[in-house]
Amino acid sequence: MSADTPFSAEGQPDGAVDARGEHLSSYRSTRARLVTPQAIYGTLLVSAIIGTAADDEKDLDILITTLGTVIVFWIAHVFAEGIAHYGTPKSVGLPMLASLKHSLNSAAGLLYSAIVPCFFLLLGALGVMDEGTAYRISLWIPVVLLAALGWLAIADRGGTWWARILASLVTGLLGLFVILLKIVFH
Repeated sequence: MSADTPFSAEGQPDGAVDARGEHLSSYRSTRARLVTPQAIYGTLLVSAIIGTAADDEKDLDILITTLGTVIVFWIAHVFAEGIAHYGTPKSVGLPMLASLKHSLNSAAGLLYSAIVPCFFLLLGALGVMDEGTAYRISLWIPVVLLAALGWLAIADRGGTWWARILASLVTGLLGLFVILLKIVFH
């Protein structure tokens, strides 16, 4: 969601209605809230953080580093989005609190992206699961999520099964490529 994305008077994104003004289904409304550029960026960020962990690093240490980094990026995004949104022509006359609420909604995807990978790191840290297995799952889950997003993007537009598979492969591989680049240049 960019700083110019329209929003309602309550500061909620207009994701609950489509371009024709019709209410979205529960699926589409949820998808609009969860599948955002911030969530995709957060997914790449979380994978890169996890991927740069040292071989002998404990899952608890990786979890703390991952959560700390995601929270810092989230705060930075809320700050940047709030200031940028407040300065747009569409927000003239709105109180700063409305821009802050807008930026909190916009940046939520950064936090959502860390939930599943960090859950597995937590399972490894608590000894519920082997640390190595938990680490590998937490590293690969985001790649699978990115592939699923490619599938959904084409499926939601009525694409054929082979186009969905191709989109899954492309987004999964592109995600893996970006993650590897972040790890190499970290």
